Amino acid sequence: MASAVASFSARCSSTTAPRAVAAAGPHTLGFPRHFRPSTGGAPRSSLRVVASSSKVDPVEERAPVAPVTVTDVPVPADAFPPGPSLEPQPQVSTGTWKWRGYNIRYQYAGTSGPALVLVHGFGANSDHWRKNIPVLAMANRVYAIDLIGYGYSDKPNPREIGENFYTFETWGEQLNTFCAEVVKSEAFFICNSIGESVERHISNVEMLDAQLGIRLVGLQAAVMEPQKCKGIVLLDISLRMLHIKKQPWFGKPFIKSFQSLLRNTIVGKLFFNAVATPESVKNILCQCYHDTSAVTDELVQIILQPGLDPGAVDVFLEFICYSGGPLPEELLPLVKCPVLVAWGEKDPWEPVELGRAYASFDAVEDFVVLPDVGHCPQDEAPELVNPLVGSFVQRHISDGGFAKGSIDLGGLEVRQVTTFAKVWSTTQGGQDGVGATFFKPSPVPAGFSVLGHYAQPNNRPLFGHVLVGRDTSGTGALLAAPVDYTLVWSSPDGAGHFWLPTAPEGYKAVGAVVTATSDKPSPDEVRCVRADFTDACEAEESVLSSDKDGFSAATLRPAVRGIDARGVHAGTFLAQSSATSANASTLACLKNNSGSYTNSMPDLAQVNSLLAAYAPHVYLHPNEPYLPSSVTWFFENGALLYQKGSQAPTPVAADGTNLPQGGGNDGGYWLDLPVDNNQREKVKKGDLGSAKVYVQAKPMLGGTMTDLAVWIFYPFNGPARAKVGLLTIPLGKIGEHVGDWEHVTLRVSNFSGELLRMYFSQHSAGAWVEASQLEYLAGDGGGGNSRPVAYASLHGHALYPKAGLVLQGDARLGVGIRNDSARGSRLDTGGPGRCEVVSAEYLGVAEPAWVGFEREWGPREEYDIGREINRVARILPRSARERLTKLVEKVLVGEGPTGPKMHGNWRNDEREA
Repeated sequence: MASAVASFSARCSSTTAPRAVAAAGPHTLGFPRHFRPSTGGAPRSSLRVVASSSKVDPVEERAPVAPVTVTDVPVPADAFPPGPSLEPQPQVSTGTWKWRGYNIRYQYAGTSGPALVLVHGFGANSDHWRKNIPVLAMANRVYAIDLIGYGYSDKPNPREIGENFYTFETWGEQLNTFCAEVVKSEAFFICNSIGESVERHISNVEMLDAQLGIRLVGLQAAVMEPQKCKGIVLLDISLRMLHIKKQPWFGKPFIKSFQSLLRNTIVGKLFFNAVATPESVKNILCQCYHDTSAVTDELVQIILQPGLDPGAVDVFLEFICYSGGPLPEELLPLVKCPVLVAWGEKDPWEPVELGRAYASFDAVEDFVVLPDVGHCPQDEAPELVNPLVGSFVQRHISDGGFAKGSIDLGGLEVRQVTTFAKVWSTTQGGQDGVGATFFKPSPVPAGFSVLGHYAQPNNRPLFGHVLVGRDTSGTGALLAAPVDYTLVWSSPDGAGHFWLPTAPEGYKAVGAVVTATSDKPSPDEVRCVRADFTDACEAEESVLSSDKDGFSAATLRPAVRGIDARGVHAGTFLAQSSATSANASTLACLKNNSGSYTNSMPDLAQVNSLLAAYAPHVYLHPNEPYLPSSVTWFFENGALLYQKGSQAPTPVAADGTNLPQGGGNDGGYWLDLPVDNNQREKVKKGDLGSAKVYVQAKPMLGGTMTDLAVWIFYPFNGPARAKVGLLTIPLGKIGEHVGDWEHVTLRVSNFSGELLRMYFSQHSAGAWVEASQLEYLAGDGGGGNSRPVAYASLHGHALYPKAGLVLQGDARLGVGIRNDSARGSRLDTGGPGRCEVVSAEYLGVAEPAWVGFEREWGPREEYDIGREINRVARILPRSARERLTKLVEKVLVGEGPTGPKMHGNWRNDEREA
């Protein structure tokens, strides 16, 4: 069972957002939108996988990440320049289809893409998908049907057409015929039900078994005609605990008698009349919705109104007395297409703990828990369900290997495991003094071997992975058991013992092992990897250290990282102490030897969907006068190309086609603002309404990750400001320059499509922040999944993960260059028309001409820094001015501003401070 990681995501900060995703939530769906945009936790912020490819429940789940709630502060309307309008959602239309002579109502939207058929549950109709149809239709052809007997479809009297009409077989046949005659193609079935809440309401003693079985119609149809179904998403699948097969022998006669009483006497209709009122329907819905604010008057009428049609009572009574038919555990083994099961964590009728059993079936790719959601996820939390459906569909229509759960390294298949069993933990030392925890991956997919254990500081939610591997080369020689283990360190409490595997000749160990006892680990605990499938590694982050005995544990990463580098991050760690001579060279990372190491990279449509899922919101400082713009706006509004030795500048063409290409930054050309003062001032201020972000997609870590470098262009970088004690000192023209490029980078797992971390360029060098530590904000209008937040500093536009002051200099003395950020105007880089992929070498994306301009985007500014500081900081003592001069020379003086392609991260990993 291939495991994809759930998202669209986890995050945490000072406060948590009620619903953020998804993994991977509702923006335009073009693919695994969740790819599971990571989120989850106390808030309803993301999806999380609770079953991996193993058939066993995980011992400990990776904690979901809870995005921070970032509510927009009130900003005057004129603070936002007009931007592009939101992309309109497709219109939803209604049609009528004749089936067996009966009128069947359906809704449809979308004109291209794979077909999705949304199947409602007992007591519901296609209107229950009103929050899903238009969103899903932005990338798919979406159909939602009112099954016969429900909604606004005909409701033939079961007494007149014979018994056993309203059965799974009938609805399964109807669904398949609908695909043949209306959809006219194979389709994905998306199924949910609310009926069980009604059933439970009428039978607290569990004597009936309507069992919301309608949600099993998709399974039934897929079994009857497998060629019609490409995949199934089951939302809160029925356990059917009241099925006749699950009742004790002595209870079956009583159940039959009770069903007969309802069907054949006035009792049933009296009960139906009592239930079919707005008050009763609302009470029932409030039982099965965890968030009762979602139970609106509109929803009540959606459920109630069709139930008042003639014939509805007979269908109702017929189905609640239907306790036969197939069980899900009988259908799942027969299904030939992939199945994804998602479950509301707070479902009161179908407990998620019982539902986990369905993860063990071969057809089930993923079991996803939807945090703080009840029985009707698609209506209660569409921001989680829509991206989940989108990612599942795209995963199974793409010919590529992106987000398929495993990656072939050239005969060594590896998978991510994100669920763990804790081995040892301490609350002392480590980052922020709160200790660290060490885990072994569990469960491990059948046939795969552990390569090393996992370590993480305790100052963040559990949010990581390790790779497990299996030899698919046919030689059986790529993995081997260690010949021995070396004890590195034992914890003072005697409950944690750290070991380094001793690899056989020609093999390398990939990670350390932790045990809870002093017994040497079994040779089967881990596998070593043949040396030609490994690469050099280095320590990445300290997890725990002890000065007393020299013990330290640090995570590992490939030593060489870039577009062409083949080293693969395995997620393991190194343990060393004064008792051993171990260092990073003792262990190795993995190496991708595949001839097509980019096979698991996303295609262009998937890249765009990733951007729709994860592209950040960028807050500009409230006092920021120098706004971003599009490159085209900059060119169209008078940008000039200068050539060394020539006095006459050339206007730059709107598409940049007259810019010289290549040649490096040789000083032969540069760009500048218009000559006219009024136009010059206009261009310096930028144009937020036109602003776009320009994206480079590139393979990283041996093609197992995709880095999306998101570049923002500002026509002008404002003057710097210094802080000296309590004083803030403007530095005149120091720091000013034309043409400012800033960026963040999104690192996405090619195993799952999940956002793992985000890089903030800051000044000179930046920092990576784990996805679990980011702030998140929902899309414009409050809808859609939550996406990361970045803060641009005042004047300099350096990007930071949190608002506030970052001082470049001596924070202890309070002397440095100020980088102030706060929430003012906001650039939604994931908004319609905002993102443009300008480079993806592995896809052959044609780069705009301006990308190939390797010279400076502004004239090199030269200042007499000492004189300028003496002028603006006369009140400071001479020693303070001299110290400030040295700081400015160190921080602000350098090469002129160049375009993205001339930055080191264009082909290599990001530069860290």
